Amino acid sequence: MGLFEKKYCDICGEKIGLLGNRKVEDGNVCSKCAGKLSPFFTGRKKSTVEDIKRQLIYREENRQNLNYFNPTRIFGNYTKVYIDDSQQCFVVSRKSDYRSENADIISLSNVSNVRYEVEEHRSEIYQKDSEGRNVSYNPPRYEYEYEITIYIDVNSPYFSEIEFELTENRPDSRYTDEYRRYEQEANEIVMALRGGSPMNGGMNMGGMYNQQMNPQQGAFVNQTFQQGYQQPQQFQQQGYQQQPQQFQQQGYQQQPQQFQQGYQQHPQQFQQQGFNQQPQQFQQQGFNQQPQQFQQQNFNQQPQQYQQQNFNQQPQQWTCPNCGTVTISKFCENCGTPKPF
Repeated sequence: MGLFEKKYCDICGEKIGLLGNRKVEDGNVCSKCAGKLSPFFTGRKKSTVEDIKRQLIYREENRQNLNYFNPTRIFGNYTKVYIDDSQQCFVVSRKSDYRSENADIISLSNVSNVRYEVEEHRSEIYQKDSEGRNVSYNPPRYEYEYEITIYIDVNSPYFSEIEFELTENRPDSRYTDEYRRYEQEANEIVMALRGGSPMNGGMNMGGMYNQQMNPQQGAFVNQTFQQGYQQPQQFQQQGYQQQPQQFQQQGYQQQPQQFQQGYQQHPQQFQQQGFNQQPQQFQQQGFNQQPQQFQQQNFNQQPQQYQQQNFNQQPQQWTCPNCGTVTISKFCENCGTPKPF
């Protein structure tokens, strides 16, 4: 087979031009047939001719189903996400007319994971030196731009991931209104594709949506979220209305009454039994007896005993027979003569 031998498309049978061949695993596909494949399909070279034929059948059915697709919510700028809440499905299209692109209709139940990532791009700013050359500032200066990309993992026989950039004009700072607007929109897309409907609001959790959902449970995400969001109503009907009423009937009305009784009885009991008796008992037994006993026994007895024993037993003066010095020591302070008695 020569290099420039004519090739024919194994799908439509038309002759393939010089630059129009799109190789598959076991054959050739013309550019026209390849252009009908899903824009998110990336496995053409590893697909067989039969795989391509099955996908083209699916794509034709998808084109017919788009006539019944009615989006109720639209997100995005250049690439848009259209959500049909009534049928619980969505499409992602890079064109203003998603029907002309034959955008794939994807059920929300087939979404296994949604997340967004923020990538910072930095480039250095230079200045001109005296010779006109670009030199760095000291310290170096940089300019930034931030790219926000949406990643949608889906369960489909023809593609597994949808990726598109949300930032049409990349913000130069994380602290601008433009960046906050893109980030808020990314949160809304993540929440919407995880089954959040406009009625239940959704949650702003940034890029935290990296938890996998179980694809076998289908539309459980929206159902579970609605049930979880409606539980406060159940709490209001059963818990919040009953418990305070029960608290008012049984607890708040009874316990304060008991507290009032305790407050009225206990202080009265304290006054009658404790405050009136104990101080009286303290006055009669303790305050009147102990000081009196202290005065009689301790203050009057101990000093008397001290006076009788200690003060009366102090050393007496004597006169040295040798030099006539008067002293109380055992030896004369003048000549050292010992006390004679």
